[in-house]
Amino acid sequence: MRPNRGGRLARWVLAAMVWVAGAAAHAQVLDNVGVTQDGTNAVVRIDFAVRIQYLRHVPVDTGDAIRVFFQITASDDNAAGLVEVERRPQPNDLVPRMRVVYPAQAPGVQRRIDILFDKPVSFRLRPVDNHTLELLIPLSDEQRAKLKAAGASSPGAAAASFAAGAIPLPPTPAAPAAPTDVDQRAATDYAAGRAALEAGDHERATLALNRLLNLPPNAYTQTGQELIGIAREKGGETAKAKAEFELYLKLYPDGPGAARVAQRLAALAPAVPGLSAPIPGGGPAPAVAVSPWTYWGSVSQYYYGGQSQATTTTTTVTPATGATTIDTAKITATDQSQLITNVDLTARYRIGNWDSRAVIRDSYNANFLSSGNSQNRLTAAYGESRYLPWQLMGRVGRQSGTSGGVLGLFDGALASWGFRPDYRVNAVAGKPVDPAFNTSKTFYGASVDADNIANRFSGNLFAIRQVVSGNEDRFGVGGEFRYFDAERNVYSLVDYDPTFGALNVGMVQGTWQFPTQTTLNFIADYRRTPTLQLTNALVANPTSSISALVQTLGIDATRELAKSVTPISKMYLVGVTQQLSPKWQLGFDYRLSTLSGTPAVQSLPAMPGTGNVSTYTLQAIGNGLTKYQDILVVNGSALRGAQFDAWLFGLDYRFVVMQNLTLEPLLKYYQQHDKAGLHLSRTTPGIRASWRIRERFSLEAEFDLERTHSTGPLVDDDVTRRFFYLGWRWDL
Repeated sequence: MRPNRGGRLARWVLAAMVWVAGAAAHAQVLDNVGVTQDGTNAVVRIDFAVRIQYLRHVPVDTGDAIRVFFQITASDDNAAGLVEVERRPQPNDLVPRMRVVYPAQAPGVQRRIDILFDKPVSFRLRPVDNHTLELLIPLSDEQRAKLKAAGASSPGAAAASFAAGAIPLPPTPAAPAAPTDVDQRAATDYAAGRAALEAGDHERATLALNRLLNLPPNAYTQTGQELIGIAREKGGETAKAKAEFELYLKLYPDGPGAARVAQRLAALAPAVPGLSAPIPGGGPAPAVAVSPWTYWGSVSQYYYGGQSQATTTTTTVTPATGATTIDTAKITATDQSQLITNVDLTARYRIGNWDSRAVIRDSYNANFLSSGNSQNRLTAAYGESRYLPWQLMGRVGRQSGTSGGVLGLFDGALASWGFRPDYRVNAVAGKPVDPAFNTSKTFYGASVDADNIANRFSGNLFAIRQVVSGNEDRFGVGGEFRYFDAERNVYSLVDYDPTFGALNVGMVQGTWQFPTQTTLNFIADYRRTPTLQLTNALVANPTSSISALVQTLGIDATRELAKSVTPISKMYLVGVTQQLSPKWQLGFDYRLSTLSGTPAVQSLPAMPGTGNVSTYTLQAIGNGLTKYQDILVVNGSALRGAQFDAWLFGLDYRFVVMQNLTLEPLLKYYQQHDKAGLHLSRTTPGIRASWRIRERFSLEAEFDLERTHSTGPLVDDDVTRRFFYLGWRWDL
């Protein structure tokens, strides 16, 4: 933990918030990375600012560089951007120093992030929902000992440490002399739950013990009730553990485990920093002064440059004479020259039952082209505070919304109250950042969340209303539903607008991991693109205002116009990944997509639909092939559509030399043929490099050479483009 610089840091954070207050917004892929402890595991939670579908990752379970492949499923796909984005978690003793990087990559079906640790870790990666991934990393015995020792010296932690392990597990009940079918099933679930608890797998223990407690009362019910409280406590679910222990004392006040349960329940009572906490059966824990302030983040600068040279050959045939004229034109120009400065800062203040933080993420793009514009991009500037005993949370400022019907980045407030251990109610209000057509919109909404129902289900119900110029812009009602267990994860979302009488989003996606080291992914996605809103009607008449349009056409006709010019996107994907050996895996994805057309209305011409577009992708991934900590990715894709066919081949090889220097040669080849007789081929070799000079300072660079050749009935083009970026990053 850093020295106490609370006053100076608080003033600096406030000044920084004022400095970026008027900045323009720009969406990014990564939102936040956090690390928490869950029993004997560290949990790395990666939150995205867009909705995603996980595809596969490499290596499978051990390594210091993890590459995760996914696709962006939300309609704001272009929000991904072409610049690199990086997030780091709060400094901690749970995992080695780490960072999550979204490399600069052109928009495409498949994207990736790199999760980079300073040292190799063993892990298990799992998707949580459509905007979150988690890594479970087992803690070593040495780490657990250090954490226990550190916790014992902090206010109130001695009681929690006592509760976590000082009291022995209850003895196993004797088996009935004449067991019934229920007793036999209970014995199986009890044995599975106790074995998982002793092995440190608290998730499996809770699942097994829940199955036991759902059976009719039997010889194992009472001890099972005590064990599930211990499983939840060691799994970090303190509120649920207290509820389980309280239920035990209510059901079995004179039971053989009552004294043990009472001790554990007392140890879970919240402590007040600065005061000593009672230890059951012992004296007070010493109060140790610990700084309530922590802060972390990074500052970086990258220069992006690009130059293109184009040669265009035009063939002209004179109809009267049949004479052929060939004209050749050459153009050389600098098409990219910009310096991007990124600031990512988080300050956290924890004292007593309060946990507060301030977050700022800002990017300034200094564009040096004569035709370019410099701009500031503010993606986060908010303060957040939590009152833990009542499960209260409030957040105010610029933030991203990915659930509850909220559409992306907004300025406003979010509040949440956990009125029961597994239930909470949320309220949100604000203004979307940079809405289309320079309109001014406001929205408000509410939702109710349910978590860990029967340890396999969670979800929410929401309603949200958005207003523009006194008119209802959008009214969304719907819900999210999730099923999860150790092998499977299924997530679904419905967003319906009763005012328009139309479905905005209907989707289901999931992942299934089999014992054969086979992973199956699927998604079925129906959505309006963009989300159905009254202001979509301005597409047909962008020079008007929504008030003038409503006054001219009437509200009902304006809604019908908005509905008619908002196309419908449908997308289906099935993917399978098979681990062939410890060093190789093979993946295949099939994606079917279509975008409906729109009719000709007012100044907007008719837009034809895309028809069915099929994409077939085969991906071979190797890791640990040499001593250089390498990852080799070979891609092949074929696209078949009504308007054109295309093929893509990619080669990406990342390896580490001299410990702190990482090199990544790249190669892409793309070919396309369309129905109008245009043939295009593009070859792009490149190389990316990262050199960590000091523990907290690194240099990064990439160079690409792109050669494109296209031929058509009358025009041939040859374009050579050189692109590079070079930058530095300093971690606070």
